[in-house]
Amino acid sequence: MEGKKFKHKYLSYLTCEVVAETRRGYKVLETQTFSGRKKPKTKTAYYYNVDFDKQRGIWEEITK
Repeated sequence: MEGKKFKHKYLSYLTCEVVAETRRGYKVLETQTFSGRKKPKTKTAYYYNVDFDKQRGIWEEITK
């Protein structure tokens, strides 16, 4: 799961990349790209396992 990239289901400007797996979920590097911003804003965030679920989750995997 580490290294996979995801996009938010409802907020199109949010993407994340899984950095590490924790006991309850995942540590991710979250990127916000707003219109008019030159450089995307990144921060470290933590999400539960259910957030990456195929049916109930809020993150969808980016496929090439």
